Amino acid sequence: MKKKIGIWALLIALTGGAVEFASASDWRRSGGQVAVELNQRYNDLRDDCGSATRPSFLCSGVMLRAAKGGSNYFAWNPSPYSQGSGGVSFSFLRKDVKFQGLVYGQRSGYIFYPDLIRDPDTLHVKVLCAFPMDGATNNREKPGCGAYPFTDATQRHQSQRCQTLGITTAEQWVQNRDAHGAWCGFDVDNRTNNASARSFAETIRAHNLAGFFEGNYAYIELILATWPQLNNPASVPIEAFFYTEGGLEDAQRDQWAHYIQSGGMVVVPIIRLTLPATPSDDAVFSYIGIEQRILSGYP
Repeated sequence: MKKKIGIWALLIALTGGAVEFASASDWRRSGGQVAVELNQRYNDLRDDCGSATRPSFLCSGVMLRAAKGGSNYFAWNPSPYSQGSGGVSFSFLRKDVKFQGLVYGQRSGYIFYPDLIRDPDTLHVKVLCAFPMDGATNNREKPGCGAYPFTDATQRHQSQRCQTLGITTAEQWVQNRDAHGAWCGFDVDNRTNNASARSFAETIRAHNLAGFFEGNYAYIELILATWPQLNNPASVPIEAFFYTEGGLEDAQRDQWAHYIQSGGMVVVPIIRLTLPATPSDDAVFSYIGIEQRILSGYP
């Protein structure tokens, strides 16, 4: 049943924020619970999700995409480029793979549920490959996992998928980067790699072995398979909209658009993401009730 904005505002006042953030399904969490679970997964350092073909991103860590909607574009839809390439770029954040900034200096976006805990009525979106740092994937062979178009033939060859090059460990990845100025992506798709969990664990190790942290391109980059363009986003497995310093208004705009386009049936919480300022700091996910634009009668 569709819930009116006034009812949401009343519930938030009466419950202090402990209101369920979806009217379509009791399965979804409250905003406060989402923040708790994001922090728990951030601190969950497991190497796999129970088997060699279940990489840890299926149940731990945080998969986020820095993106914002526009006047004719919804944030949760793959970009025009991704529609053609077949891949969508995300970042992976966890206590053992920290980073300081978002791509292009962006300040908002959304977080996907890990596949093993998503609502079964939402889309199953495959993670195809992973890079220990930004992979410049918008210039690579489709879907963003293949070779980079270096003019030098050796560099171009050494930027193919890691497994194609016989690179399976973090040490080999760093050696290849240092020797050739090229970086490869690990295949983490369990349909093509029966050791996908180990491949992703080595991605994490390479990130740390190379000392990536500072700047806007030091995150682990994941390429997810492009999903259909959906004006109604109810089936997209979005756990939260997030923002960093200066990005709240964009997150509020996307939250409102999501609510309207889902027919008022799904409310996704806004979460404040505080990224670490130094390698010894931790990221923090916070839910703040008064920042939820959907509860204030927007616009």
